Amino acid sequence: MLTEPPHGVRPILRQSGRVVLIDERDRVLLFLWDDERLDVRRLWITPGGGLHPGESFEQAARRELREETGIEGEPGPCVWERHNFFRFGEHWIEARERYFVLRVPVADVRSDNWTAHERQAMLDHRLWPVEEIASSSELFVPRRLGELLPPLLRGEYPATPIAIGK
Repeated sequence: MLTEPPHGVRPILRQSGRVVLIDERDRVLLFLWDDERLDVRRLWITPGGGLHPGESFEQAARRELREETGIEGEPGPCVWERHNFFRFGEHWIEARERYFVLRVPVADVRSDNWTAHERQAMLDHRLWPVEEIASSSELFVPRRLGELLPPLLRGEYPATPIAIGK
């Protein structure tokens, strides 16, 4: 599997704001995403999505959280930055993501505002305990989610966002 576009191929830049949503029992909300246009199918991802024109990463994270979960909230600090390339159908995407933390008492998901594509590609959602993420054979994005979460669960946020790779 390629991790960067072939020589001479210009990827499309996609900037995203994402939310690490943690409930009162220290579980993390993740969506099971499956899209036939991706090289890797069945990914568990955090709520979030692409920036609209003129929107900041934090604004996008807040908007996407509301659209994908129905939860209104002010995301806390940006804790991670992720830079990755992937193929989406015939196109290569250069993904630049920022992850913001939000703690909520309860993470009930409402799908009222999902797009048609989200209704097709988001097969499931679940609150995952970090221990299950760390021991699961499922694919999570970011890949190292199980090892990245424990400091956040302890309330230890980095002073500046950590570059987390894939």
